[in-house]
Amino acid sequence: MDITLTNGGVTVELPSDLIWSDELTWSSVAQSKERAIFGTLVIDAMARNGGRPITLQGDGDSAWITRGTLEALNLWARTPGLRMTLDVRGEAFTVVFDHGEEEETRAMGMSAVIDYADKENGDYYCSLVLRFIEASETL
Repeated sequence: MDITLTNGGVTVELPSDLIWSDELTWSSVAQSKERAIFGTLVIDAMARNGGRPITLQGDGDSAWITRGTLEALNLWARTPGLRMTLDVRGEAFTVVFDHGEEEETRAMGMSAVIDYADKENGDYYCSLVLRFIEASETL
């Protein structure tokens, strides 16, 4: 099935062999625990509203994508807080790019299949990584 990212009326087809690496590791429950003054354990739990990380990544030499498509994605990634619709094999999410808090974390990652000096829109890149955060909160 297809993976697409939509911004307004523009839809970008993403490589279908991207793997959703953190699909089953996020918890929809937030929890804190602490000891009360007499040693009793106090646990607070609540449902999380949004914030789920969605990391789509290629495995080695997979997830080939053209430079032209990457440039379009990069333009979207440079728009702070841009909400888009990510459709992953029939399941739709409202997402923003995850730029992370660390300098090493990027919203996008990839490597050139062949690193040409005079790059063109049709040149292919592989090992694509796209990092999103689900933004389901009400504005």
